[in-house]
Amino acid sequence: MLSVLLAAASVHAGATQAVDEVVAKPAVEAPAEAPAVAHPAALPAVAKLSLVSSGEQMVVDYGTSSSAEECKDFTPAGKVYDATTLREKLLPFIAKMVERSRRMTGVLPAVETTLSAGEPVWVQAYADWPAEHGLRAGSCGPLTLQLTPEAGKKYQVEFRFLGDNKCRQVLLDVTDPAARQEIAAPVTAACAAPKKSLFGLF
Repeated sequence: MLSVLLAAASVHAGATQAVDEVVAKPAVEAPAEAPAVAHPAALPAVAKLSLVSSGEQMVVDYGTSSSAEECKDFTPAGKVYDATTLREKLLPFIAKMVERSRRMTGVLPAVETTLSAGEPVWVQAYADWPAEHGLRAGSCGPLTLQLTPEAGKKYQVEFRFLGDNKCRQVLLDVTDPAARQEIAAPVTAACAAPKKSLFGLF
């Protein structure tokens, strides 16, 4: 009888130890999921181009062309003027009248257009003005340059009046407005002047 009790106690102790061992085993954690990899956003397949002028208040006609030849197939891109210089050189009430007149005919301080990335484009600028507001009649240009825009970039073509019917055209990278950079772009003056429109007088 005693041996039976001892055997039963031994079995009970073994079972208790087995249960304790099962309980004591740490739970197996599932492997953590790998964090999602952020892919860079695709760059837009376009670039921005702004057209401006500086140095004088005269109107500048801009045109663009995707032709393989530098002087062919230009289409109007807009008319601009240097509003800051206009306000500095004219009396306030005259400057306001001129600005209003120009705005009504689509002549603005700046014009912006969208370009297809990777496709070369010619940009041409020309100024032809009458004798008015203290100016002698004159003209400058046309000046033509070519650029091949990169996706996501912002460019600016600036027509600069230098005095005595002299002018210069420059290409700038203005993607970062705080770090504007001039881009080397050969400029040609070989193209013929475009026909002057009626609104080019204002």
